[in-house]
Amino acid sequence: MKNPSGPLRAYQVIATVVGINLIFVFTAAFAQRATDDTSWWNRNDSLIFTIDQVHGLLFMALLVLIAVLATRNGWRPGFTISTMLLATIPFVSFWAERRTTRKVRGAQT
Repeated sequence: MKNPSGPLRAYQVIATVVGINLIFVFTAAFAQRATDDTSWWNRNDSLIFTIDQVHGLLFMALLVLIAVLATRNGWRPGFTISTMLLATIPFVSFWAERRTTRKVRGAQT
């Protein structure tokens, strides 16, 4: 039988990286609109675009890991979908990661 918490560590790392990146993406989007064309945020538009693209790829990997954990642990669809949706909210994504970790570890005992 497969270990139900096998991808848990990968999920924790990716969720943390995506959460930090999400804060940066929101900050950059706000700062680009709130500052003039000579600000750092607007002068480094290509760097921010690249970070946005990496964030998108990491977020897709996070969704796959959530689906794998859900399948291996027999989560209900509501918990799975809420975990995916909560990962899109800055700062709340960290709480969602801890909630998911507790659920997976609780299922092991």
